[in-house]
Amino acid sequence: MSLVDLGKKLLEAARAGQDDEVRILMANGAPFTTDWLGTSPLHLSVQFGHFSTTEVLLRAGVSRDARTKVDRTPLHMAASEGHASIVELLLKHGADVNAKDMLQMSALHWAVEHSHRDVAEILLRFGADVHAQSKFCKNALDIALDKGCHELTEILQVAMRNQINTNPDTNPDSLTVHTATPQFIIGPGGVVNLAGLVSPGNASRSAVLTVSDTEVAEETVISDEPIIKRQRVKEEEDNEMSEAHDVQIQQTISLDDFQEKVSLLKQLEEANREAQRYRQQFLKKEQEAEVYRQKLEAITRQSAKKAL
Repeated sequence: MSLVDLGKKLLEAARAGQDDEVRILMANGAPFTTDWLGTSPLHLSVQFGHFSTTEVLLRAGVSRDARTKVDRTPLHMAASEGHASIVELLLKHGADVNAKDMLQMSALHWAVEHSHRDVAEILLRFGADVHAQSKFCKNALDIALDKGCHELTEILQVAMRNQINTNPDTNPDSLTVHTATPQFIIGPGGVVNLAGLVSPGNASRSAVLTVSDTEVAEETVISDEPIIKRQRVKEEEDNEMSEAHDVQIQQTISLDDFQEKVSLLKQLEEANREAQRYRQQFLKKEQEAEVYRQKLEAITRQSAKKAL
């Protein structure tokens, strides 16, 4: 059996969760190949929820962060399908918890998109970046709010308060107005120093409107809003997902056309070779016929001379 055939069988065994077959194929030298979409045996085993097969492949050295043609890792697939135990297994083997796919979606994005609370909790426990934004400028909390998933919303809000935001575009500090002069608010007893009211611990959670000591505002507000929701772009997201799906369909058609063309070219080459063989045989027969014709004419001439 060729290496190509062994690789194909390994993909099929991983998809079906056949642990023994996977071990036998790898022992016989089956390469860690992918299908035309870049899907590896590990992608298939996690997608279909085969925990033991996933473990066998990871121990054998299959890349835990292998990417498909749309940059999805096995962790993306496991999180999207809600296979919590496999998600934890991948993370324990060092899978990149914050890897992003073609849509800049992390495993946490996909877990929230499909309302897999247990998966989201595991990802957060392993350090998933709750502030990370997708291509559509949405973090995991935005997705949870869009879907109306209250349990996930609460979990993600707590995570956002406890996790340092390394994304400068969404850094909570940018919501606070800083000036060089002392900051004040107007309280019941008059102008009050803001520094005595806002501690460093909750300054990062509050959007503060402030005035300097040389100005008096009619109204000063400390907002308890935990998150300022960004502009919703649901229609754009649907269009992007549709385009990604169309790309996959076009790739499928393109590959089928390519394979068909290759097959036809091979058949054409074989037909040309066969025609060349027939042509050579035909020329040879023509030469033999010419020799026989010349001999026949010679015999005829000799017979005519004798008759005279």
